[in-house]
Amino acid sequence: MNPINQQFMVYFLIFILGWSLAYWLGEKFKLKEHGIEIKPFILTLKTKKVNKFLDAAAKKTEKILPVLSNIFVVLSIGCMVFGIYILSKNLYFFFYKVEAAAPIFPAIPVITVRESLPYFLLSVVILIFIHEFAHGIIARHEKIEVKSAGILLLAIIPGGFVEPDEESFKKASLSKKLKVLAAGSSANLIFGILIVLLLTTLFQPTGILIQGVVEDSPAFKAGLQPGDVIKAVYGKPTPNLEIFRGIMKGVKVGDPVILDVEFKNGTTSTLKIVTAPAPENKSRAIIGIYPVNYIKITPLYLTFFWIQLWSISIAIINMLPIYPLDGGSFINCLLEEYVKKHAKILKIIISATFISLLGLNIGLTFLKFGFISI
Repeated sequence: MNPINQQFMVYFLIFILGWSLAYWLGEKFKLKEHGIEIKPFILTLKTKKVNKFLDAAAKKTEKILPVLSNIFVVLSIGCMVFGIYILSKNLYFFFYKVEAAAPIFPAIPVITVRESLPYFLLSVVILIFIHEFAHGIIARHEKIEVKSAGILLLAIIPGGFVEPDEESFKKASLSKKLKVLAAGSSANLIFGILIVLLLTTLFQPTGILIQGVVEDSPAFKAGLQPGDVIKAVYGKPTPNLEIFRGIMKGVKVGDPVILDVEFKNGTTSTLKIVTAPAPENKSRAIIGIYPVNYIKITPLYLTFFWIQLWSISIAIINMLPIYPLDGGSFINCLLEEYVKKHAKILKIIISATFISLLGLNIGLTFLKFGFISI
């Protein structure tokens, strides 16, 4: 057994023993009577004290919540449509244009999420708080009772929850139900977009990262490799793609291009590369690279990057019409309102359809890309 697998087995045994001990303690001391419920790999701490906080928050924001809740509904429908479009398009690519297909896989801590695990856990804590708070505050604004709220631990993933009173929710009008269901994903989406804006403001590109090199191109023959960074062209700094492309537009086929390059091993050099004609346009000069903006990676950048990635991803996935995701509940409310007789069977058919769509993307990802971890 190699060291990595051995280490994984040690962590796995500690994980199993820890949860077994927690379950035994929960049963031994009847912690459920004190609001602490421990099931296999699920720990919840319920309290009604959060209700006062939600009521106070709803009252302070009562002027903007009517508008905001309607925006949430529109955004959630947008997330649902976009998610279906992306999965359908990607499935088409897997069958008819496999080189364009993107990997889609579940985020499973320690298994598919390894190197980025600390950022993932931090992101989940923040996103679940935002998600559940949005559900709770809209529910209270719409006069839907909240049965309980609290924190939870799902395996190793911490989070929170807001549990609306079932009877109160059932009696609510369709519009109120949709607003509550839409709130969580929409809040995550808005938060993710704000983090993206923060990223682009705080972290500016400082060069041109070579993402790929065309085989037998001038760049390939000059020894450039993916991961190298172009810092200047003809001595002029190229901090971003716009400036780099602006300089390259003035270069003709056969002209020498002088590049200041920082190689991925940390060394620097100045290279002279003679341009070649582009295959699709013989009059356009190229050196044969796939350039993107280069941003220096720091722990703070990674924190913001993973938060925005998980925030937007969760917003979209959670609004897929799969029960019991919010998107599935959203569709179910519409079915119960407009096609009562066939609501149950349609709910099953719709959920099964989109579970299949998601499952096919995940399965084909494994077949094409193999086991992926991030």
